[in-house]
Amino acid sequence: MRSYRTVISSKGQVVIPAELREEYGLDRGTRAVWTEEKGRLVLTPITERRLDEIMGFLKPGPGEPSAFEGLFEERERERKREDQ
Repeated sequence: MRSYRTVISSKGQVVIPAELREEYGLDRGTRAVWTEEKGRLVLTPITERRLDEIMGFLKPGPGEPSAFEGLFEERERERKREDQ
């Protein structure tokens, strides 16, 4: 495990060391998410690759309805039950 020191500015900004920015392809404007895990702060960049993984996760398999279609079908079933 590597460790790097950084300083939090008066504006709450944190500098990511150049070595890490290069290694992880973090360019200016890269979006990221902070999460708290067991008392640690974890920074996860949202890269194009990550977006592709997320989109792939949401894509339905062959013959499966999309998440939206499934929600619409479920809502229609609920409406029918409510009308009875």
